Amino acid sequence: MRLSFLILMFVVTLAMNAQEYSFAKIELSLLKNADAVVRLDESTVLLKSSDFMEVKSKRVVTVLNESGSKHINATVFYDKEKWIKNLEAIILDANGKEIEKFKEKDFIDQTATGEGTLYSDSRVKYLKYTPVKYPYTVVLTEKYTTSDTAFIPRWFFLDGYRLSVEKSEFKLNLPSTMKYRYKENNLDSFNVKRTENESGVKYSAVNLKALESEDFDPEFRDFIPNVQFALENFHLKGVDGHATSWKEFGGWIYNSLLKGRGELSAATIQKVQTLVRGINDPKEKIKIVYQFVQDNTRYISVQMGIGGWEPISAIEVDRVKYGDCKGLTNYTMALLNVVGVESYYTIVYADRSMRSLDADFPSLQGNHVFLNVPLEGEELWLECTSQIVPANFLGTFTDNRNVLKVGPNGGEMVKSRQYSPEQSKQITSAKITISESEIKAQVEIKSTGIQYNQKYGLSSESKEDVEKYYKDYWGYVNDVHILNHNILNDRDNIITTENVDIITSGYLSRAGDRLLFAPNMLNRNEYVPKRSKDRKRDVVIKRGYLDEDEFLIDLPDNYGLESGLTAIDLKNNFGEYSVSLTKVSESQFKYKRRLLIKPGVFSKTTYNDYRNFRKEIAKSDKNKIVLLKNNTN
Repeated sequence: MRLSFLILMFVVTLAMNAQEYSFAKIELSLLKNADAVVRLDESTVLLKSSDFMEVKSKRVVTVLNESGSKHINATVFYDKEKWIKNLEAIILDANGKEIEKFKEKDFIDQTATGEGTLYSDSRVKYLKYTPVKYPYTVVLTEKYTTSDTAFIPRWFFLDGYRLSVEKSEFKLNLPSTMKYRYKENNLDSFNVKRTENESGVKYSAVNLKALESEDFDPEFRDFIPNVQFALENFHLKGVDGHATSWKEFGGWIYNSLLKGRGELSAATIQKVQTLVRGINDPKEKIKIVYQFVQDNTRYISVQMGIGGWEPISAIEVDRVKYGDCKGLTNYTMALLNVVGVESYYTIVYADRSMRSLDADFPSLQGNHVFLNVPLEGEELWLECTSQIVPANFLGTFTDNRNVLKVGPNGGEMVKSRQYSPEQSKQITSAKITISESEIKAQVEIKSTGIQYNQKYGLSSESKEDVEKYYKDYWGYVNDVHILNHNILNDRDNIITTENVDIITSGYLSRAGDRLLFAPNMLNRNEYVPKRSKDRKRDVVIKRGYLDEDEFLIDLPDNYGLESGLTAIDLKNNFGEYSVSLTKVSESQFKYKRRLLIKPGVFSKTTYNDYRNFRKEIAKSDKNKIVLLKNNTN
């Protein structure tokens, strides 16, 4: 009897476990707007010393559709300082029944770097699973240890749009003698609980509903609940560190990773000094040295051990003629130093989202370095990994964000260059000649600032790629043909000039003796933000710009203007927009257009105002004039 009872209890327990993550148990409110539901996301970080950290985690995700698969997060990075101790994934069906199991050996194992990396010891293991049907659930368990404690995992209670969470829990356990700092972000808005005990701290959250993205959202990490941690005394790839401020942190980087790595050979010193002989203007010296680096080196990533953070020595870069961002920046800094120009190794988060280093939380941050050169009255910036970016130009990769300048006196948090809308300018001028069967246009486009960033690469593209670019750019012009094009990249003045001749027979509309023609043939802006009945978050316009257009339009022979355009002049908090059509002669008219978009953070209550502003622009840019054929009888 007792044996039968034990067997029965075992079977019941198995059945209950099988149903623990069944789809039917998910609350309906968590399914709304969700592609996946995190049933459980828990992690425990154990710090035993400044050079030993153990991380155990379990993540259970029910995937509802194909788009939800990206939320599984079954990817583990490792290297010589990070050792995987356990890795397993179990696949469950909709009823919570196991249908497949993956051990560590079943995960795909490959290098964690892509093309352009010379050597690296960073590797990744990831799960490749093709579901038979939806929904399905993945139970992922992982454990690793590492001697690197400069990075304590940042915990995100939500880690993506269209993802809801049943339970999320994070624990940090460490000796009471270990000093650490933390920063809590957006916890109150999501009812995240914090509890402390003798061994550390625990955070937990339940029933977090899925969020949908909105046009012009703030960055996701900036409004969702998360917690950051950092040790005062840490360890990185065999190097000990201590920091409680950005000044201290910059000092550690300089003294532990940079100092003594700026030596150059006597021959190189003489060569560079000869290049700038007789030149007193520091800006000219900087341009000459920067051009020397671009002409004589190339970018290759190096990520072995501390090499992921410490630059190759300047003398080695000079010898092999390549380096990663750290090595090339340090090399350029060394070259400038021998010609009497002081510069600073600068750490940045490089991406198009304009992510900043967290000025309020000193810790090992950033994914890229570049060079800051302070001059009297201004600061110059050098992107040392590129062979084509002009000196003193920052594009969308590194513009307008908090960065850390590193020097002998420690670190200093500064802002990289921000381009005003007037600096990010595109001027389009054209001569448009209309006949009854076709339109020809001679176009000149000048671009500066962020708009230059979008154009300078065209000068090195193939003829076929450039023509494809223009056909896409003028995609609303039917049957457009590129007759000629010439693109000048003026690196000294940081401006591109495009001269393009086009012809089309598909842009005019005919109605009896009338021709219908939309004067904004060459810079139409048709973008309208999505409709939103209940905006949830502020409107963030990251970068502004200015477009100014002036087209001279020659009418066909024997045609006159029957119906023109109503002048428009709009001004509001988001920008300015104006359009006019004026008569030059009986056969020629001038179309002028100006569009200014301002950057900024605007209240969510203004979203519909901004959408209406863009609707008005899109509508006006498509407005047509009517040309009437003169009666010659």
